[in-house]
Amino acid sequence: MEIQDDTETLRKLFDQVNPGMGEVESIHKAELDAEHALALMANPKMALKSMGIPVSDASQVNITMKNRANRDAGSVMDAATMTATRAAQLRRIIVIIIHYSNCDADIIIIATR
Repeated sequence: MEIQDDTETLRKLFDQVNPGMGEVESIHKAELDAEHALALMANPKMALKSMGIPVSDASQVNITMKNRANRDAGSVMDAATMTATRAAQLRRIIVIIIHYSNCDADIIIIATR
């Protein structure tokens, strides 16, 4: 798997399109075991600090959790059974962190099987 950091490419593009709006400081990616998602959501600033990303008490950290796109054909089962089955199948999470120059951050957690 190839991981690319396109921060500079996008920064240059947006500086050309809208000068002075270069707010993205860095983008980070990590893969964790699924059980770490709750710990990350409970204390995201601690996680950011451990990665060397500057945050302050005033920093706003937004967290979004998404399921990875799934191409499995939907089988006939009720919603509760389907949710329980999917939760049991979660193996890893992909975490993408977008850090802004004002020390705010967006954390996107993508659940995978």
